[in-house]
Amino acid sequence: MIVLVAGSSGLAGSAIALAFENQGHKVIRVNRNVVDLLDLDATRNLVLDTKPDLIVDAAARVGGIGANNSFPVEFLVENIRMQTNLMESAHATKVKKFVFLGSSCIYPRECSQPIKEEYLLTGPLESTNSAYAIAKITGIELVKSYR
Repeated sequence: MIVLVAGSSGLAGSAIALAFENQGHKVIRVNRNVVDLLDLDATRNLVLDTKPDLIVDAAARVGGIGANNSFPVEFLVENIRMQTNLMESAHATKVKKFVFLGSSCIYPRECSQPIKEEYLLTGPLESTNSAYAIAKITGIELVKSYR
């Protein structure tokens, strides 16, 4: 199987890529040095050229509290754009499998533990990372819509 891992230099993406490689799959590691996922044409061309069976979207603009507070527009817009470009490209090129990663940051600030999927959107988000959270929640809805 050919697996395209977007965000392959990050914490989750690098572990996922390594796991697929260890299972004998061909892995296409994608980070910002390989393709600008903010560019729809470049993203679509990458997917067309590599013809993956599976895309794992572990790509995201992430930062700490200071960055989140200083650049909320960038966190919101860039995360929505990257994930949308990957999903549109997968759909347009008929990639059958797509895995989209989020994080615990998308759940309400006062979320019961352990976190369960059904807790999503049941309360206010942490204000310091709400732009990231909203972008990722948008991605979840987009994945559902493509299904």
